Order: sequence, then C-alpha cells, then structure tokens
Amino acid sequence: MKNFLNYLEQSQKTYEFRIKIANTDPAEKFTALESALNAYGLESLSKPKRLPLKESDIDFPNHGTVELYLMDAVLKYPCNDYQLRSIIAERAGIPQANIFVVPKNHPEELWRWNESGESELHEYKKGEAVLDKPYEDNQEAKKAGDAYASFNSILKELSETKIELASDATPDAKTTNDLPTGTLSPVGSNQNKLPKAKK
Repeated sequence: MKNFLNYLEQSQKTYEFRIKIANTDPAEKFTALESALNAYGLESLSKPKRLPLKESDIDFPNHGTVELYLMDAVLKYPCNDYQLRSIIAERAGIPQANIFVVPKNHPEELWRWNESGESELHEYKKGEAVLDKPYEDNQEAKKAGDAYASFNSILKELSETKIELASDATPDAKTTNDLPTGTLSPVGSNQNKLPKAKK
C-alpha cells in the first residue's frame, strides 16, 4: 500500500503551456522569464526554440514577417493563458502584443503541430504525390471501356429512338374557321317581325 507522501506526490497536477514570443529573443531574458513564471510554481521551462522566418503567423496576424520562438512551460499552480501572458509582459519587459500563450494540449495546437499524428498537415515526402501513383484496376471500368471502344456501338446507340412520338393518325382539332359558312348575309336576309299596333 502507498504511503500518504507517495500518494500526494502522484496526485499533484501540473499545468503545461506553450509560450510563443515574436520578434524578441527570449534567451536574452531567460532569467527574467523564469522569475516571472515562478509566481505560478515553475517546474520546468524548455530552452527557446527558434523557428524559421514566416511571412505571417496565425497567432500574430498584425506582425507581418515574424521571427518566432517557442518554449514549453510546466507549472504547479493553476492559471490561465491570459494571466501568464500578462505576468511575462510585466516582469520580462516583452510587449504583450509579441506574446502568445496557449495550453499545450489545446486541440488546435495538437492539430497544427501534428503531435497526435492525426493532422492533415504533414511534410511532403517524395513519392507521395497522387499524380505519380498508377490508377487502380477497376473491372467495371474496363468492361465499359470495351463496350464503347468501337464507333459502331456508339452509332447504334445514337440511332435508337428513346422518345415515343405522338401518332400521325390522330386528327387535328377543329377551330371556328373550319365550321361551314352560310350563304346568307347577316344584314337584311331575315325580315324582323313587326309588332301589330293595337286598335
């Protein structure tokens, strides 16, 4: 059975953050960064990792070309990313606009850096291009290709009527123009009956 000290040691939770600093080398202010993070019980802080210059970065959209440094910090006391960002800016003398703090296990961060291996973003490896791969064998496509390979089958299919036309035997409907015309004039042909005057 575990004694209380071992149990307490294993139950202590740590809080991991990824700190991104733009256009300022944190190696020059590393001791100031450590003392700033000691406010939340700093357990470990990785050395700054410099990334290649980027034309723009999603975390620093207003900076243009960015020189980016990454550090991973493990803290004993709970805090949020805004508190860390504020204390780093205040105590290390780095502008707050140049600091971005995110929890290390944030889903977007895992996807972006492909730490879980599930991201669609991955480095190009020679031979992975889809255009270089041969087509898969498909028997149905081959049968269809054989059926339409000769022009005779195409002409035969085009000559078949697919629409039923109305029969020519159906008589046309009659209009008033087709009715027989009379020989009498409508005016003056019939004499109106005159009323007889009463006496």
